[in-house]
Amino acid sequence: MSKYFLILLIPFFSRAGTAVAQDTVKHANPIISMERDTGTFYDRLDKVMKSKIISRVNSDSSFNWMVGNWTIEAKGFAKIGFRGKKEFRWNEPIVEYLVDENHTVFIAFKDSTTFTTQSTRQKVVLPPQVMLQYDTYGKVWALQPGYSDRYDWGSLISNGWEGNKIIFKGTISLTGLKINERETWTRISADEFHILYEETLGDNSWFVIEENTFTRVR
Repeated sequence: MSKYFLILLIPFFSRAGTAVAQDTVKHANPIISMERDTGTFYDRLDKVMKSKIISRVNSDSSFNWMVGNWTIEAKGFAKIGFRGKKEFRWNEPIVEYLVDENHTVFIAFKDSTTFTTQSTRQKVVLPPQVMLQYDTYGKVWALQPGYSDRYDWGSLISNGWEGNKIIFKGTISLTGLKINERETWTRISADEFHILYEETLGDNSWFVIEENTFTRVR
């Protein structure tokens, strides 16, 4: 399906204009997130292509400041208790972020893995993987918390920054546990940012499960 999809879109993209992403403070509502109707994916795609409002170009550079190495101080919270504690602290390994020409944020790895090809097995350093990217079709930022062999996966989305804060929401899986999560990112300065992680409980209230403070390594 993906190859056929690409063949369909190449002529369309070649004729598309050079519209750019929305401003970095207030993003428009998704332009391609049409409500489902009796039509199939390709029926609805046909309507989108005829609208001629798609562009793959992203000029939203509002996360470029993340480039570099960061230390992470983490603090977790449990309502009843985790290993006998309701609050606990730890330090994550230093993390490095990269940004490409389309302002997509990648996370760099120091770990290695073994790849199997048709003829051999080779140990290589893990390549950088996408962590955060702008969806130029849906006009949202998409955060992917799972990467490499991490135990978490899913997607969180946000319409963009409001001042120095941006909020991502979505459903993810952590060690097989389904979580409706909200992440609030706050940029404190050029060398520090903070992420507050919350989940909804059975009574639909939000509970803070973790706080991370990122400090740039100079």
